[in-house]
Amino acid sequence: MSDLVDNANATAEYLAGLAVKDARAKKQGPKPTGHCLNCGETLNNARRWCDKDCASDWERLNARGFA
Repeated sequence: MSDLVDNANATAEYLAGLAVKDARAKKQGPKPTGHCLNCGETLNNARRWCDKDCASDWERLNARGFA
């Protein structure tokens, strides 16, 4: 029979696993769309941003929840 501590540990392990899964998904980032995700400039399908500045701007805005 499990007690309160066992249940808390199981819940903590489960939540930690979800956090790791979520972190892995975020590292992949958005998929290329054929346009810069920041300024909208037309790109080939393998790129997500037109340059480093747009990538930095997008990442900064995304971290704040604006993108």
